[in-house]
Amino acid sequence: MVAWPEALVREIADRRAIIFVGAGLSKAARPAMPTWAELIIQLSVRLPKGVDKKLIKNLVNQNRLLDAAQIITDGIDRADLNNALRSTFQVRPAPIHDVYDKILQLDLKTVVTTNYDEFLEKNFDHHSGGNAAYNVCKHTSKDLLDQIRSPQRSIVKIHGCITETNNLVLDRMSYFKAKQENTGFFNVMSAIFTTHTILFLGYSIGDPDLQIILENTHAASNSSHGHYALLPKMEHRSMVKAIKQSYNISCIEYTTGNHALVPSAIEELQRAVDAVRAGRGIG
Repeated sequence: MVAWPEALVREIADRRAIIFVGAGLSKAARPAMPTWAELIIQLSVRLPKGVDKKLIKNLVNQNRLLDAAQIITDGIDRADLNNALRSTFQVRPAPIHDVYDKILQLDLKTVVTTNYDEFLEKNFDHHSGGNAAYNVCKHTSKDLLDQIRSPQRSIVKIHGCITETNNLVLDRMSYFKAKQENTGFFNVMSAIFTTHTILFLGYSIGDPDLQIILENTHAASNSSHGHYALLPKMEHRSMVKAIKQSYNISCIEYTTGNHALVPSAIEELQRAVDAVRAGRGIG
């Protein structure tokens, strides 16, 4: 069982929250989907030099994923790399899973993801019978602010989408390029992180992109209204404390290795939110 904080349930019920979807949710729908670290190791097989493959393993073990990915993108022909990424993430047909239905039923205006795949939009369309009009915004989108301020519901893909392989944020240079060329987009994202409660699902705290955003946001505007992350149980309480102090994230933990609990935990959250909305007469 997962103990969902009442404060988080209220924030979601009042639609003052945003769900941030990580690779763990894609794995729930299709176990073969890789995490970022697993993807880098898989792609490294294509490198011609054994010394580079060994270095990448060491970098991944050190959680230096941007550096490891840079070796990948510099060492593999771009057309071959794009084909490998498409074969991994452009799944046809997209797997249908109830976990996305539970997220859809939370009825939030904005869902954010670092995932390249199309599982969110395909599942939202399926589970709503085609009636969930979620617009897909990528980091290259110039109208994110208009979308956020309009009645339009949005799926925001801050690392890009597999439908545009050349614009995926994968390595250090592509991350820098994305930030440099799309300043407005990332400024809006920082504002969203500052003004909304974020619930991270299927996400690893080790993602360097999100660490930067969270550190900057928390340092610039400390708030008693923090964020939340559904995570496997930490090895020590000091880690939970450090995450709270560094990123203003409260960890909602479940038994390590028992990832099958995640979909049922989200279902419990959805029922709790529905109960609060019904009690307040919120539609």
